[in-house]
Amino acid sequence: MKEIGSFYDIAYKQLGKSKPKGRNSSSKSIMIFSDIHDGSATAICSENPSLKGGSYEPNPLQKKLLESWYWVKDSMEQKPHVICINGEPCDGPNPKQIGDQSWTTDFQEQIDDAEKLLKVFPKPEHFVMTRGSDYHVKGSTYNLEELLAERLNATPYSAFRNIEHEAGSIRTDYLLTFKIHGKVFSVTHHIGFNRWFAYRTTALAREMADMVFLAGKYWTEDNTPSVIVRSHVHYFVEVRFAQTLGFTTPSWKLPDSHLFRGGLGGTAPSIGAVEVIVESNGKILVEPHIVSSDVYPKHNILDLTD
Repeated sequence: MKEIGSFYDIAYKQLGKSKPKGRNSSSKSIMIFSDIHDGSATAICSENPSLKGGSYEPNPLQKKLLESWYWVKDSMEQKPHVICINGEPCDGPNPKQIGDQSWTTDFQEQIDDAEKLLKVFPKPEHFVMTRGSDYHVKGSTYNLEELLAERLNATPYSAFRNIEHEAGSIRTDYLLTFKIHGKVFSVTHHIGFNRWFAYRTTALAREMADMVFLAGKYWTEDNTPSVIVRSHVHYFVEVRFAQTLGFTTPSWKLPDSHLFRGGLGGTAPSIGAVEVIVESNGKILVEPHIVSSDVYPKHNILDLTD
């Protein structure tokens, strides 16, 4: 895609950033994506998705989102040690809309294209994944995220079950806890949503406060999470307390007709991903790679002056 280079130059200038440089070798980068929703006509897809018997031509919105996907790749501070997909890489069957606003409802085609997108990024030491809403990722007897996790050779994980002694590997669960340089991450897809900007930190702050009461129950006191990652809401906000920080992640899907049922206000998502750098001394840097307003996809305007 030849136009991507010039798009990068504009985006870097608008964001006030220069090309990123690598950090010291002891630091670890965790790239966190969510809500990719591959399969929706209002979400990202690859440059040339495969369909049974042919291929799909992405619409202008999807081409714009793909430019941003490559921009995020080039904006990373360093090669990711971990890539985490916190739910909903695919849009699923979209049953309430009977497949309307989907370029495909075929699970296999959605998984194929999501895999293609994720392989744009350098292969990390670890892929880890959680599960999102059953509406988007649940087949009749199987989970799409589990199938994609197997394709990506995601690190086996289950919150409670002993995966080493069960038949077959479990690679996704509804919650994920992992540790980097002594800092524990708590990753779960779901969090309360608020349409209005003034209250968007409320659900996250409440969740972080509630986590204090879980210390000693779900984890030992010395493994209480320092980084709280939530998704689902399609917007980025960050909250910091004295010993913990938390954020919700951006998405790769613009609103479909379902979200417009309450009007246009509050519907614009954050587009991008979040990189977390953990230094060997435990210092944490949160680097949101989020598309600026200047390069955000714009509505078409029909000029009826004449």
